[in-house]
Amino acid sequence: MLTDDTLREGLQTPGLSFTVDEKIRIARMISEAGVKRALVSYPSAHVSEMEVTEKIISEKLFSEVFALGRTVIEDIDLIAQTGSNISLHLPFGSFDMEDICLSIKHAKKYGRTVEIAIVDVVSYGIDDVVRMAKKFSECGADVVQLPDTKGAGTPNKIASIVREVKKNLDVAVEIHCHNDMGLSIAEAVAGIDAGADHVDTTVMGIGERNGISDEITMARYLNDMGIEKYDVKAFRKAYEYVFDLIMEKIGSRFFMDNMPVLGRNVETVTAGTHAGSFPSDHYSFNVYAGKNAIRAALSSRGINATDGEIRKIVQMVKDHSVMEGRAFRLDDVVKIYGEVHESS
Repeated sequence: MLTDDTLREGLQTPGLSFTVDEKIRIARMISEAGVKRALVSYPSAHVSEMEVTEKIISEKLFSEVFALGRTVIEDIDLIAQTGSNISLHLPFGSFDMEDICLSIKHAKKYGRTVEIAIVDVVSYGIDDVVRMAKKFSECGADVVQLPDTKGAGTPNKIASIVREVKKNLDVAVEIHCHNDMGLSIAEAVAGIDAGADHVDTTVMGIGERNGISDEITMARYLNDMGIEKYDVKAFRKAYEYVFDLIMEKIGSRFFMDNMPVLGRNVETVTAGTHAGSFPSDHYSFNVYAGKNAIRAALSSRGINATDGEIRKIVQMVKDHSVMEGRAFRLDDVVKIYGEVHESS
């Protein structure tokens, strides 16, 4: 039932970055608490993401390991190289259903479990969601993920979507609820009650903007309902470790910034794929930095970098954020731009 997303979604937390060793240590703690399903990386972002995935698989920390990518052949092939199951997300905005179908069929050639996320699911009518889910299932998707990507949904809305998908087709459903309005736990519970098979969670609920559903809360709920069994006490180790990382890398201000509705993190973008889809003047950069986010951030300072400069900056940010285990601020990126621009 629980899918741990701390190592991937959690890495999109504003101001936070993990080294490879930190990610592996977190994975071991979560595994000890009884979590059997985890989404651990985004391999097309950086070679370190592939390394993490391969190590987690080699240590057999989870029964099911997933890595995430776009619905493009290059991302699918990189995920497959790690030995992981394949999780894909639709692009923001328009897309061609037949192209998505071809990507799913390509992923299925590897003989792995394939899941597809209908990004920002609450922005669609329920009939459209059912239509897409049915099409993707027919193309070979084993799991359809229904993410409230922008945290704009309600418990009733999520429950209605899950209920209709489960009623109309035989496919596993996963929910992924963001906490912008403070409703992620309520949405997750409503989704489970409506028939969802999996629910994404993270330690301390960390993630893009102000995060998703908190893991220990959902683990306790599932225990109390007799749906699954997790070692609630064992989670304390993971929570204390992540808390220490937050205090070391960000500081206590994080907990105010991460509040729903009024916290600064609600307006902060980390993942490159989110740039442009979430209008923002606040950015955090780590291994998931993207060209669009770097370009937009520099433009906010009146800097028009060339494509070549943007590529160099992105690579430097990715490399150093993994090696040093720290996120970069806009001032850091401006400084890097100055070094790159001068050398070119």
